[in-house]
Amino acid sequence: MLFIAILFLVFAIFIIARVFHGYQAVWLGCIFLAFGCCIVGLVGLVPRFSNYNLEGLLEFSFDQPVWAWNLLKSLPLTDFMRFRLWSAAGFIAAVIGFTYTYVGERFRWKDYGIIGLFFIFFVWFLWHYDPDQLFRLFKYGADLNIASPERLVWEKRLVMMDRVIFYAIIAIFAYCLAKIFKLFFTCQILQKRIQVVLVGISNAVLCLFFVVLFCTGRSSILNAHTVATTLLPLGRDYPFYDTRYLLLVPFGAFIVIAVVTLSISRYGFLGSRRIIGQHLDQQIHIANQAVKIALHPFKNQFLGVKMAMDMAAAELESVHGEGVEQIASRIAWVKDACTQALARLDVLQSQAERLQLNPCWLLERELWEEAKHRCRQRLEQIRLIERIQDNGMCILGDREHLVNVLENLLQNALDALSQVKDGHFSPQIVVEIGREHEWSYFRITDNGPGILKENLHKIFHPFFSTKPTRSNWGLGLTYCHRVVKLHRGFINVKSRPGCGATFEVVLRCRENLNKKPE
Repeated sequence: MLFIAILFLVFAIFIIARVFHGYQAVWLGCIFLAFGCCIVGLVGLVPRFSNYNLEGLLEFSFDQPVWAWNLLKSLPLTDFMRFRLWSAAGFIAAVIGFTYTYVGERFRWKDYGIIGLFFIFFVWFLWHYDPDQLFRLFKYGADLNIASPERLVWEKRLVMMDRVIFYAIIAIFAYCLAKIFKLFFTCQILQKRIQVVLVGISNAVLCLFFVVLFCTGRSSILNAHTVATTLLPLGRDYPFYDTRYLLLVPFGAFIVIAVVTLSISRYGFLGSRRIIGQHLDQQIHIANQAVKIALHPFKNQFLGVKMAMDMAAAELESVHGEGVEQIASRIAWVKDACTQALARLDVLQSQAERLQLNPCWLLERELWEEAKHRCRQRLEQIRLIERIQDNGMCILGDREHLVNVLENLLQNALDALSQVKDGHFSPQIVVEIGREHEWSYFRITDNGPGILKENLHKIFHPFFSTKPTRSNWGLGLTYCHRVVKLHRGFINVKSRPGCGATFEVVLRCRENLNKKPE
C-alpha cells in the first residue's frame, strides 16, 4: 500500500511538471498528490492502532518496522487526523478544479455561483471535522447523560450530519463526472471524444476508491459521531479493521495510471500526442527509401528520351517532304510527355524526401482560401458550401505543406465527384472549419461514391490508389499523413459506399491550454 501511495505521489510530480501546458496538468497532479496522501493516511492507521492482515488473494502483514510507518506513527494524533482531513478535502477540490479547467473555456455567472457553494461547503467541512472541533463535541457529549433524550437527539444530529456530508461528496463527484462525460456528446472530433472517455474513466475510478476507502467503513474521515462519542478516529468496533477493499487498490492504481498515460501519449491530453501506429510509419519509411532508389534511373531515362527527341527535331529541320510535319508533332508530343513525367517525378521526389517544416502562426481561414484558390477552375463545376467559424484562431505549422494537404484532399474530393456519371447528379462539397477546445479542424465532405469498406484501412498506405495509375502514384494521402503527423495532429476518414466521404484534419491550435496565441 505504501508503494502505491509513493507511485501516486511520483506520478503527480510528473504531471505537475507539465504546468506550462495549462492548469489541467496542475489540477490533475493535485488529484494524484491528494489521493496518494489519502492512502498514506489510511496506511498510517495500521501501525498506530493495531496489526492487520490482508486476506483473500494475498496475505501481507502490516506489523513490519518500516521507517515510513514509524514516521506516521510518531505524528501526534491531532496532526495525523488533520492530515487525513486536509488530504481528503484537497482531493475533492482538485477534482472540481480539474473538471472546470478541462470542460469550460471560460467561466459564466452560473459557474461562479456553483464554485461559491463549493467554497462554503469546504469551509464548513474542514471546520466541522477538525480534531479540535470534534474534541469540543466530545466534551459537550460527556456532560450529557447517556440515557437522556438530549443525548439521543444530539447523537442523531451527528449521524445525520455525517450522512449529509457523505451524500454531498457523492453529489459533487457525480456532478463533475457528468460535466466531463457531457463533452463526449458535444464534441465531434473522434480523438477528443476518446480522450474524454479515458479521462472520465480515470477520474471515476479514483472517485469510487475515494468514497469506498475514505468515506465509508471504520476508517472513514466522516467520523464526527464516532469521535464525539468514543474519542477514537476509528469505528465503534475498534481495533478491528476491514481490509478487503485494499486488495483492489493496486489494480485500480494500474488502471488509472495506464489510462492517463494512454490519453497523454496518444490522444493529445496535456499537450502530448502520438498520432498513429508504428506499422504504418514503417511502411511509409520503406516506401520512401524505395522511391528514392528508383527515382534516379527513371529520371535519367526520361531525360535521355527527351534529349533524343531534341536531336531528332533538330535533324528534321533540314528535311522536307510528306509526313515530316506529322513526325515533328509526334516528337513534340513525346517531349511534352517527358516534361510532364519529369515534373511528376520531381513532385514524387520532394514528397519522398524528409519533410522540412518552417513553422509560424497561421490563420485557419487563410490556409483554406489559398487551397481553394489553387483549385478554383475545377470548383466552378460543383456546388461549394463553406461553414467557417471566423474566430481568428491560429495554428502553428508550415504554410506550404498545410496548404498542400488541404489542396490534395480537395482534389481527391473533386476526383471522386467526377467518377459519378449520373446526369441528374448534383456534385457538392461541404467544407467545415472551426475549433473544439484545444483542437482546430478542417472537414471536407463530398457526396460522391464513397470509399469501399475494405479500402478504408489502405488509403494511407504508399502506392495504394483507386484512380488510374497513369495519372496517380498513390502517394498523395501518404504525404498528407506525413505532414499532419509532423504537425502532431490527426487525419480521420469517414465514408460509406454511395454516401460520399469525409476527410478531417485535426491540428493543435493551442500549446498552452489556457492561452490564445497573439
